Amino acid sequence: MNTLGKECRAGWASARGYESSFNPLQLVGADEIQAILAAVRRGELPADFQSKLGRLRFGDLRQSAIEQHCRLFFEMLLACHGGDFHDLTVEQFELVARVLAYVRKENDVIPDYLPLGFTDDHQEVRAASSELSTVLQGFKAWRLKNQVPSLWVRCRA
Repeated sequence: MNTLGKECRAGWASARGYESSFNPLQLVGADEIQAILAAVRRGELPADFQSKLGRLRFGDLRQSAIEQHCRLFFEMLLACHGGDFHDLTVEQFELVARVLAYVRKENDVIPDYLPLGFTDDHQEVRAASSELSTVLQGFKAWRLKNQVPSLWVRCRA
């Protein structure tokens, strides 16, 4: 994890009264990560997660950012799993899967049904985005070069 990611997590944890070594992503179980990986193999988000992201899309700016980043993260995992995008390390792949599993959880550090329930989700998405900024930029460039042209062809047909 880069220094900024550590500082973000440490700052968030101390603001909430947690030890700076506390990492909310530790709440994600192996079965929850496996469910995300199974979704990547199937090529589609689980229905409950798809529904949650749909609700977040129409929320406030923070919620919308969570939704957009989660969809981008999932698309990157799909491209990596399919062997098309090669810039993601195993550790980065696992981090993205863990963050997606965390956001999918309703009862995490701050349960999502509470008024500020997405604060922790947003913090984890931001920390991962910051840590993976170079690879995310590379993925966006790869997607523009390799996937967008085929979308234009389909639109013209």
